[in-house]
Amino acid sequence: MVLALMLGLFYGMPWLRWHDAPLLLFDVEARRIHFFGLGLRTDAVVPLLWLALAGLAALCLVTSLYGRLWCAYACPQTVLTRLHRAVRRVTALNGWAGARAEAVLRHALWAAVSLWTGITFVGYFSPIGELVSGLPAFAIGGWKAFWIAFYAAATWANVLFLHEQVCTYLCPYGRVQPWLTDAFTPSIHYDARRGEPRGARPAGGGSVMQRARGLLDPVTARDYVFRAAHPASAGPRATFSDAHLGDCTDCDACVRACPIGLDIRNGRNDSCIECNACTDACDDTMARNGFPAGLILRTSTARIEQRPAAPFRARPLLFGALTVLFLALAVTGLLAAS
Repeated sequence: MVLALMLGLFYGMPWLRWHDAPLLLFDVEARRIHFFGLGLRTDAVVPLLWLALAGLAALCLVTSLYGRLWCAYACPQTVLTRLHRAVRRVTALNGWAGARAEAVLRHALWAAVSLWTGITFVGYFSPIGELVSGLPAFAIGGWKAFWIAFYAAATWANVLFLHEQVCTYLCPYGRVQPWLTDAFTPSIHYDARRGEPRGARPAGGGSVMQRARGLLDPVTARDYVFRAAHPASAGPRATFSDAHLGDCTDCDACVRACPIGLDIRNGRNDSCIECNACTDACDDTMARNGFPAGLILRTSTARIEQRPAAPFRARPLLFGALTVLFLALAVTGLLAAS
């Protein structure tokens, strides 16, 4: 649902009009900006800079309050990567046409998506109606053709070869998380008190919540996690009886589901985009074993440690104030410039 919404916004926005003018257009040739009914000269960019700062502050506010929702659902890299995976599913022909036919169909369909992405992107800087009507006769000009080809090729190659590696190695957003979040910010966590020590076991044993063992204390749980994550320094893991095992069956479903290949059981990682793929995979495993869901869950460190709720949090207050300030400056400037 969110994927369809984000794709609809990106691909549909250049076509929308307001009072017989584009809803959003940075018209390079006319040197004019159309912004939700306002017509601005290109030299009146200060209000738009304030608006961009307001958007950045709002992103920081949402991150501080709710975690990396941008990465999980709204980032163009995430959206296009998920779209590519949808294309892969659509072009899976179950082997009846052969792997080569599947590959040809998949690349052809993704090339068409990439080309339309390039056209749409250029459509934010040139009226898209004129752009599309001029394509069949190649009457769009050299620069427009170049940028369409450039962004189409970038979309095709980026998602095909880089995908989440952009999130891991190139994007700075994950590296500034410690400055945006606090102990009360929700993120993806593994409940080590319930899951450790991990290991395979026969079916029918019941969850730790249904057995006398119950939850481990936090120190013991962290020790088990360290031993599992660092076998070279901690040595081989001990063998435990079925009655002492936690709810984690050590099936690695969470690792296989993660698009980056992280093991969330080893602790938080700045590369985690909080897409909930590991959560869904773990919940499926819990259901098959008759265990309660939520071994991997979206919660905050403060809630895990059972801290009382904080009446005031410095980061959300700061980012909220900056959002209001920048938005007020942007609205004032836009009204004056129009």
